[in-house]
Formats: sequence, C-alpha cells, structure tokens
Amino acid sequence: MDATESSTTGGAAPGSTARRPRWTRTRTVVVAAVITGPLVYLVGTLLGVDPQVRSGTGTFEVPISFVIGASLTAALGGWGVRALLLRTRSGGRAAWYLLCAAVLLVSLAGPLGAANPGAVALLTLEHLAVGGVIMFGLAGATAGGGRAARRP
Repeated sequence: MDATESSTTGGAAPGSTARRPRWTRTRTVVVAAVITGPLVYLVGTLLGVDPQVRSGTGTFEVPISFVIGASLTAALGGWGVRALLLRTRSGGRAAWYLLCAAVLLVSLAGPLGAANPGAVALLTLEHLAVGGVIMFGLAGATAGGGRAARRP
C-alpha cells in the first residue's frame, strides 16, 4: 500500500469504502448557534431596531460579522468545555448547566451597554437564543459526539 492509498482510504482494503466522519450532535449545535445569532439580528433589524452600543468615544453599530464571530466563538468554547466535562465520571451535566448559566449571566452585561431600549432587547434576545441553543443542545452530547442514550 502506498502513501496515497493509506491517506485517502484510511488504510482500508482496496475496493472497500473509506470511513466517513459522522455528522454529530455537537457539530449540529455549533451550526445552529452560528445561524441563530444572525437570524435574530436580521429579524430585529428588519423590524427597525438599530443595534448600537455605547463605547468610550460614542456609539457604534454592531455589525453582523461580530454576531457571527461571537456565536461561533461561544459555540466552539462550549463544545470544548462540554467535552472536558464528559470526561468526568458523572458526565458533568450539573456542572455544565451551572457553567452555562454563569457564562450567560455574565454575557448579558454586554447588551446593557446598548444605546437604546430596542437595541438592549435585541442584543439580550440574541444572547439568550444563542446561549440556549448551546446550553440545551450540548447538554445531551455524549463522549462520542452523538446523542445521549435515552433512559427507559
């Protein structure tokens, strides 16, 4: 077997199909979180909300790229923390919910710096929506990345 064959088929016998990576629950949650933030943002802006926040020198509009980046960062960070907690004997479910609640509570300080009440509501809703997707979506994750087994 040459180097090309082993890298493309994973060392599988000729004629057999190579093992493809599964689309797991955790990947689905990351994608859902990255879609949820911008979706809430777009709906809010279509309803006329101007998502501006105060900064040291004035105000600036929160661009959708910030929403996408923050959603992706939060989802990937959550995935990593959940993976570490799954290594514990208990699976870390209680610790997961406590950490998520704490991080979400701290993140809600950001929208309080919005320039107007509509922006406060929109940004708070974004934080809650993305946080909820991550918290509840990854809560059922298993060590293999799939869905947790249902109890009888």
